[in-house]
Amino acid sequence: MIDPARVFDILPTLHLSGGQLVDLATETSGDTPRIDSTDPLAAARLAVEHGARWIHVINVDATFDPEAGHDWGLLAELCTLPVKVQYGGGISHAGNIDKAIAAGVSRVLLNTVATRSPEVVSDAIIQHGRERFAVAITTHPEGGLATSAASEWQAVGGQQALTLAIQMSQLGITTLVHSRVEPDGTMSGTELDSSCELAELSGMDVIVGGEVRDIDDVVACYNSPGITGVLIGKALQTGKIGLGEALDETRATLAFESGMPTWKEAQQTLEVRLRRALTRRFLAEHLSKTDGLRVLDAGGGNGIDSIALAEAGAHITVVDRSAAMLQDLDATAEAAGLQHRVSAHKLDIREISTQFDKHAFDLLICHNVIQYSSEWEAMLESMLAPLRSGGRLSLVVRNWFAEPYRINIDEQDAGELPAMFERVRGPSRVFDTDVLFFSAPFLLDWFSSRGYEILAHNGLLCRHAELPLAESPGAEQLVLEKLEALESMMGQRSPYRDTARYVQIIARKRFRPPGVAHELQGKPQFD
Repeated sequence: MIDPARVFDILPTLHLSGGQLVDLATETSGDTPRIDSTDPLAAARLAVEHGARWIHVINVDATFDPEAGHDWGLLAELCTLPVKVQYGGGISHAGNIDKAIAAGVSRVLLNTVATRSPEVVSDAIIQHGRERFAVAITTHPEGGLATSAASEWQAVGGQQALTLAIQMSQLGITTLVHSRVEPDGTMSGTELDSSCELAELSGMDVIVGGEVRDIDDVVACYNSPGITGVLIGKALQTGKIGLGEALDETRATLAFESGMPTWKEAQQTLEVRLRRALTRRFLAEHLSKTDGLRVLDAGGGNGIDSIALAEAGAHITVVDRSAAMLQDLDATAEAAGLQHRVSAHKLDIREISTQFDKHAFDLLICHNVIQYSSEWEAMLESMLAPLRSGGRLSLVVRNWFAEPYRINIDEQDAGELPAMFERVRGPSRVFDTDVLFFSAPFLLDWFSSRGYEILAHNGLLCRHAELPLAESPGAEQLVLEKLEALESMMGQRSPYRDTARYVQIIARKRFRPPGVAHELQGKPQFD
C-alpha cells in the first residue's frame, strides 16, 4: 500500500553542454549534441513558475568525458533561484564535489566516483552530510551496471546495480536516481519493475529517470511503492508532457491519497450531507427507475455519491486512481453487503473510453471531480464515451459565480481583491490542492454544442449564511430536512441558483450531430 504521507517530486531536467541547453526533442547523429536556443536560466525560471520544488541538472559533456569542464558560474546562478538543484555528470573526484556544494547545489549525484572510490563518498558524507548526496545508477536493459568512463557505456567488472545501491545505503545515502542506458523516452512495466525492485531491496528512495513518456507514466511511478520522484526531460521538450499539467496532476493525486481522513470527516458535516441530499433529489426527478440501472461513477472515490444508488438496486462501477479512496469504497460496500453491486476500478478517468464498451452505462455521475484537472475536457469526453444514447448524466462542479461571496476580505488587501474577483482557480475546501471554477452558462453551452439535451440546471447550497448548529443528532436531522426543503426550491430558480456554491447539470445523451462544436460562451474559459 502507498504511504499517503510520502513525498513525490517531479524534477524537470536540464541537460547542459558547454553551458547551453541540449535539445532532446530532435534526433541527433554522432557524438555532438544539438543545442536548444532556450536560455538555461529561463528554462529553470519557467519550472519555478510552474511550482517545481526541484530541478535536475546534468553536465552532458562531463558525463562522457571526465576531462570536460563544469560551468560552475551558471550552476551557481541556477542555485540562486527559489528551487532545489540536483546536479550530476562528471562528478569524478572530491574536488568537483566540493565545488558543486560551494555553488549551492542541494544534492550532488554520484556515479563513477561511487563505483571506483567509495572512500571518497564516505569522506564527502562526513564533511557535508548524507542528505547532500544521491547515487546515480544507470543500467543496461539486462540489469548490469553501466558507467561512462571512456565516453561510451560499458559494464563495470560485473558489478550489479543492487550491489552498488546497498553499498551506498550502508554509507548513509538514502536517495537513488535510476535510469537505463540509452533511454529512448519510453517506459515498460519491466523497466519500472526494476526501479521498484531496487527500492525494495536497498531500502532507498528511488527517483525514476529516462523512462517517463507521458502523464500516465508519471501516475504509474507515483503508484509504485518506493518511487519518490521522476525526472522529465525529453517528454517536456517534445511536448508529450506539460510541466504545469504534470505538477498539477501529481499534487492532486497526492492530495487525494493523503486527504482521505479529512474527507471522511467532511462527509459527516451538515454542509456535505445537505449537498448530497440535494444532488440525489434533483437527479431522482429525471430517473424513471433505479433497480438494475448501470451507473458509472467517474472519480467517485469512496462512493459517497453512488453507494445509495447501489442500495436502491443499481449496479455501480466506480473509477478512481486513488488507492486510499477505493480501499474505503470496498470496505463500505462489504459492510453494507453490496459487493455484488459495486465494482471498483483503479484507473485514470482519461482511460475510461478505452476500458469500457460503448453503451455500457445508463447513468454517468461525476461530482466534484473535473475541477481538479486542467485536462477536464479530455476527462469529460472519455467518461461520456461509454454512456448509451438516451443515458443520463449528472455533473457537479464549483460555481465560478459564487466565489466572490466566499472571499475572506480580512485576509486580503484592497488592491488584491479585483484579481481575486476574476480568478478561475482557487484552493479546494478539503484537499491540499487547487481547483478550477466553472460557470453554468459555460457548461450548458459545452454540452449543448455536443448534442446533449439539458434536462436541468440546479444550484446546490444557495444560502451563503453559516449553517445552523444543532444540539443533538435528532435536532440536526430536523435542521437538514428544513434546509433541504428550502434549498430544493431555491436551487431550481434564478437568481438563487445562479450564485449557489455548486452547479449541477443533468443532461441526456443524444446522437452526436454532424459538424464542429461552436465557440463556447459564458466565462470562464480555460487555457
